[in-house]
Parts: sequence; C-alpha cells; structure tokens
Amino acid sequence: MVKGPQEFCPMVEMEIVSRRKAIPLDDNEGVYVRNVKTGKVRAVIGQTYIYNQDEEPYSKELPEAIEKLIADAQNPLVGREKLRDNRETKEVTRKPRDKRRVIYYQVPHNSAVQVFDYKSKVSRVIFGPDLVMLGPDEHFTQLSLSGGQPKRPNVVRTLDLSLGPDFMTDVFTVETSDHARLSLQLCYNWHFDRPEKDSPTYKRDSEALFSVPDFVGDVCKSIASRIRGAVASVPFDDFHKYSARIINEAILGKKRLHLLSCKPAEDHKYRHTDGRAGRSENTGLSHEVGTARY
Repeated sequence: MVKGPQEFCPMVEMEIVSRRKAIPLDDNEGVYVRNVKTGKVRAVIGQTYIYNQDEEPYSKELPEAIEKLIADAQNPLVGREKLRDNRETKEVTRKPRDKRRVIYYQVPHNSAVQVFDYKSKVSRVIFGPDLVMLGPDEHFTQLSLSGGQPKRPNVVRTLDLSLGPDFMTDVFTVETSDHARLSLQLCYNWHFDRPEKDSPTYKRDSEALFSVPDFVGDVCKSIASRIRGAVASVPFDDFHKYSARIINEAILGKKRLHLLSCKPAEDHKYRHTDGRAGRSENTGLSHEVGTARY
C-alpha cells in the first residue's frame, strides 16, 4: 500500500487493486473496520482514518424492527400508541442507513437504554440525555410494552425506557358477590427509582430496570387482580357506598401502607404513586389510591 501525498508510477508487472481515500470523522462519528487476516472487527471513532492493505469496511446488520426504531427516533413521552398507529397505516419513506458507519442513538432525557455485548456477554445501561454508539458486537435491547385501553401486550415497541414520572390507564371488569358486573377505569402515576451513580450497587440496580420485560402489563394485571378479589367478596350496594375504601384497601392493605413489596418487581425499582380511578361505566364512581410499590 502506497500512502500519499507522493507520486507513484506502477511497473508493468503491477496491478492497482483499489484506491482509498481518508475518511474524516467527527467526535460523534465512526466506521466499522474488519481485518481480512484475523477477521477481527473494531470501531474507529473521532479521527481521520484510511483503511490499510489488510482492512476493509464492515457492514453491521440490525433486525428490521430495531432499524425502524432507530430511524424513527421518536420521543417516548408523546403518544406512543398514536405514533405506532400512524406507522402502520401510512408508509414512511426512510433514508437507508449506511451500514459501514457506527450506529448511534440519542437517549432522551430521563430515559435509559440497555446495550448488550454478545461477545463478552456483558450489558451496559446508559441514562439520558446521552449519545450511545454501538460497538461491532453490541445490540440494543428492544422493549415490548403493553398499551391501549384495556391493556394489550406488544403495543408499544421502543429502545429507551422512560423513568417517569408518568401515568398509565387501564380498563377492566369486576363482579360483585351478587353478580353485578362493572367496568372500571383506573389511572396510575408511577416512576422508577434512578440508581445513584456513587452507589456500590449502581451496575446491579441499573440492570434491574430491564429485568421485567413488560412492567406496564405486569403492574396493571397485578392491581386489577387485587381489586377483582376484593370486589368479589362484597355486594353491589356496599361497593357503591364504599368503593373508594374497598379499592384503597385492595391495593394498599387495611393499614394503608405507603410501600408494598411484591417480588420480583421490588428489585425492578418500579414505584407506583397516586393511582386514580375514573368513572365507572355503571355506577359513576370516583376513586383515589395512595402510594404503593410493585
């Protein structure tokens, strides 16, 4: 390989295989490089680089679902269900990604992204606002969360986990002891406990955020199950009069504790705060729920 600037006059016996130019890279730009002799792939970031005689560009492939999420790069706090419906009904023209360039993703404020290295079997969690740049053996962890009313699985697909505070709404049916069926709509405010960076358990606590695949569905099912069990033991007239107390005791207990332990979500660092129930379809009830942890 002959590097410039210089003049080079090839002999008759020589053949010019390829001509290569230097690639200028910013601090947030990079390329994947593969060594043709060893097969090792590495990422070169933030410098002007030119491939040598034993190197070639490497194209990093990603699953189609993750490609779409990276291309869309939507804010997870704004209308996830609406964005998803628009993607399904309307064809979006996307500029094809240069697979030789290092993949980057901007983590929104108050969110977290998990990246897993398949070679070293180690994961890392990045908290926003930050810029994630994937290594040659790394991939994003995709989240498939429940959404809609009532909650349905795999409605929301995202790469970043919002830490809250946020709210979610669920609709479910309960039945009293005298077989009166009611439809309740409940809203829950929630947030995650963000790990302290100086804590000795910072790495373990960060990975615990992604230990539950669908925390939305699990929380809604758990709360709905408790309320169904409590309502099933009282007649309709009692539930109509004391609905707020019955729902509070079903979720928080008779002593109305401010924190509830429910494995494995206690290790998940999820905190449910200030749930509120909307109007019932049959009775027009309004409820409030205090602070709980799931």
